[in-house]
Amino acid sequence: MKSIYMDERWGKLQQEKENGEAINYVFEKDEMKVIYPFIKRKAGTIDGIEYYDLVTPRGECGPWTENCEDTNKSDLINEFYKEFNKYCEDENIIAEYIRFSSWHNEASHFSKVYDMKIYGDVYCNDLTCDFFNNEYSSAKRRMVRKAKKNNIEIVFDEDRNSIDDFLNLYAFTQSKYELGDYYTFSKEFIQSYYEVFPEQTVVVKAMYEEKVISSAIILLGEDIAHYHFAANDPEYMSLQANSLLIYEASLYSANKGKKLFDLGGAKKDSPLEKSKKESVRNGKEFISKLGTRVCNEEIYDALVAKVGGPMKDYFPAYRR
Repeated sequence: MKSIYMDERWGKLQQEKENGEAINYVFEKDEMKVIYPFIKRKAGTIDGIEYYDLVTPRGECGPWTENCEDTNKSDLINEFYKEFNKYCEDENIIAEYIRFSSWHNEASHFSKVYDMKIYGDVYCNDLTCDFFNNEYSSAKRRMVRKAKKNNIEIVFDEDRNSIDDFLNLYAFTQSKYELGDYYTFSKEFIQSYYEVFPEQTVVVKAMYEEKVISSAIILLGEDIAHYHFAANDPEYMSLQANSLLIYEASLYSANKGKKLFDLGGAKKDSPLEKSKKESVRNGKEFISKLGTRVCNEEIYDALVAKVGGPMKDYFPAYRR
């Protein structure tokens, strides 16, 4: 099951937001591969030497193995890290932060190398079945029908005409949650999606009386469609436009041959989590796992001390 996050271009698209350099590291042995896309970021300076840490790009992407049976993965990963540890030493890399793919079991094979933490669930609809009747709750189906009765119109825009509409709505989200730079998007950043993934980027709009009241950016990976960014006008939430938008986007993705519609995760016990659970009542929930590793404890501890001590529940602990 391949997502757009596994495309080598993805890291290049996200490197500015991660404040680093995108690198696609590939280890090969007997036609078997370990593919590890990451972004190399400056971590800090100790005794005049610049050190770095690694983070996987936004989304969930790796590392992962190819052309390798499960029985051989342990040996392949061990061989990979003999080489990769030398790379980290040569490049002054002191820590790694990995967002493992929810759609593969690779995290379990890398668990001997990384400290693993369950981040949460990722909610997906199975586009190969009648997900509306088989996976949506009765409440979610009523929401979709209500939006149709309210004459909500769904428009798919595969060019760049709807970026401004999306950003205008996203301003409500920014204001409500006081989002930091990582979740603040410029027009140039959204345009870069079309430049890097011109055939995979789609803006979906929900219209009411010729006004855009809900919008989302959908990414069409090889097997998975991602509900990537979304925004809504709070004045019209009762019309359930977003419920219809997601449903129509799922049908659109199924017609494009995609197998899953990725709704993403949500904070535990939040209204967003409740909404997503209603969309996958009998559907697919995938566990999202994070992996962390300190490659050079001495320098890592020195950087933590340099910023006045560790930041609680954050990795690397020297970042603010």
